[in-house]
Amino acid sequence: MPASDRRVVRIAENAAFLSAALLLSFVESFLPAAILPLPGFKIGLANLAILSVFYRTRSPANAAVISLCRCLITFLLFGNVTSFLFSLCGGALVILMLCIAGRLPGLSYIGVSVLCASAHNLGQLAAAVFLTGTAVLAYAPALFAASAVYGTVNGILLNRMPEFITKKL
Repeated sequence: MPASDRRVVRIAENAAFLSAALLLSFVESFLPAAILPLPGFKIGLANLAILSVFYRTRSPANAAVISLCRCLITFLLFGNVTSFLFSLCGGALVILMLCIAGRLPGLSYIGVSVLCASAHNLGQLAAAVFLTGTAVLAYAPALFAASAVYGTVNGILLNRMPEFITKKL
């Protein structure tokens, strides 16, 4: 396939993954409080798209672009500056974690998902400390427990996705 065709395919795939991330973020906003018991808790369904694009392309840059675009578009459509900062900090640490986890042999989707969920919560805690002070650190144990639970759920979902989504053809 000529280089120009590969570029078009990559752009189309990235657009599809961005659309999926935006849709999953939107769907997640409708989940009942019984599933997400405390403020700030999210399952992180949009990270399924970020993890998928990373594993499909093996490119942290592609995953970072999708994550940044999702943060920007969500901010422009539904958010505020605070939610954008939280999302951006969490997303940046997810990409950093993907760079690290992608080099670890034998780490399952579940393991990577839990690590990424923890990294996302760490980024959000950093933003919260920056904005409000260290009192929010008392919330850390609950957030990291949620990372283990929701990261596991997302890892299981990633395992269930059709192979053509997560594996390069």
